[in-house]
Amino acid sequence: MNRVIRNQRGAFVVIFAVALLVILGFVALGIEGGRWYLVRAELAKGVDAAALNGAKNISNPYVDPLVLAREFGYENFQAGYVGTPASGAGSVQFTATMKDSDKISVTGNVDATATLARIFGFDRIPVAAAGMAQKKKVEIMMILDRSGSMNDPAGGWGSTSKMQALQTASASFVDYFKNTQTDDKMGLISFATTAGINGVPDLALGNNFVTSMKTSIGNMNATGATNTEDAIDQSDGPGGFSDQTGVPGSNRIQQFVVFFSDGMPTALRDKFKFHDNSYNGNQDYDGVVYGVGSTGHSNCRPSDYSSMSVYNRLHKPTGTNNFYTYSGGNYVDPSTTGDGKGATSLCKSGRPPAAYANTKWYLFPNYPVPGYGPEQCSIPMNVLLPYFCRTAKQLALDNAQVLKNKYIKIYAVGPQGQVDQDFLEDLSSGAGYWFIYDGTPGDLQAVFQKIAKDIKLRLVQ
Repeated sequence: MNRVIRNQRGAFVVIFAVALLVILGFVALGIEGGRWYLVRAELAKGVDAAALNGAKNISNPYVDPLVLAREFGYENFQAGYVGTPASGAGSVQFTATMKDSDKISVTGNVDATATLARIFGFDRIPVAAAGMAQKKKVEIMMILDRSGSMNDPAGGWGSTSKMQALQTASASFVDYFKNTQTDDKMGLISFATTAGINGVPDLALGNNFVTSMKTSIGNMNATGATNTEDAIDQSDGPGGFSDQTGVPGSNRIQQFVVFFSDGMPTALRDKFKFHDNSYNGNQDYDGVVYGVGSTGHSNCRPSDYSSMSVYNRLHKPTGTNNFYTYSGGNYVDPSTTGDGKGATSLCKSGRPPAAYANTKWYLFPNYPVPGYGPEQCSIPMNVLLPYFCRTAKQLALDNAQVLKNKYIKIYAVGPQGQVDQDFLEDLSSGAGYWFIYDGTPGDLQAVFQKIAKDIKLRLVQ
């Protein structure tokens, strides 16, 4: 019996020794596997950096993008890094090749040095990583607020006005694209009571834009209300973004809006009918209506309503202080709501008998005034003013959604305490696309530089 037990003990020792060898082997392979994974991850970072920076410089006439790609690869994964061979066979090698005219493919190869796994006959393990980056063209429309409040120096701006700070930050943003302006496009829409110049963008989307953009930005003057919705709408019209309907996603030009405002929308643009001896009630006209406070500028928040009214001179969308007037030099008042008819109007009471002047807004059927029909002869100011403020905001959001539905990304920027965070969030393309800054010129410039870098990175991913 004792002999049997001794034999079993001997067998157990043999089994344990074999099992221990297997366990140690798996531990060794686990350690080695972690090392190989680290080498692969770091090599992939080097490959990505090489491809991205090479693609970014495809249109740069002063460098060879393939050489630059390899240099970035070696800069991010140097020979001998994480225990790989420092020279000779198995040391890191990067190769870069051009694919088509807008893509760069980069491959990295290196040997990971084995340690514990050598007991199994493995001295080195080949590791490889590959990546490709594409230089895509980009279209950027800058939509910048030039309303009257942009003259204010308050809120930590010191002796610099908000307009001056915006002009400096915007110009620095434009400079980021100096090396790609032959391929990329940029345009400008500034907005106050009216948007753009004569109802179209200040500067139509185009190439070779740096000088003209900086000149147009420098020419902005702060005055008037805040017609956000018309500015956003113009970015999708003549002089705005290219129509990419039906273009496959992989072939799309990347399109971005960079939007800045220091306050909430206070104006909107819409079609209307008006009839008198000067205007035909059967014809459609295009006008801008806005709210005005007792001190001039107002932010169109509920707390402002009691000191606001709808301005009694209806703007043409072609420029500030360009008003609609009718017989006798009277101004068309947007608050004289009605059916837009003359002598046959049902809204004669209290109106000039020669014209029975009243304004039929096409806005009302699509965005109804609660409790009032679309051809209401008179809507009380305490109802009409909040309606226009709410609708100006909603139209801005609606127009922004039209852009988003076309895969246009919107960055939205505004100063703390002066523009509603919820509005900027809703206007933007979501997290990472909206910015509330602290109100100082330096922070505003930092935000614009971050957006420029983000767009540059997206160009080549």
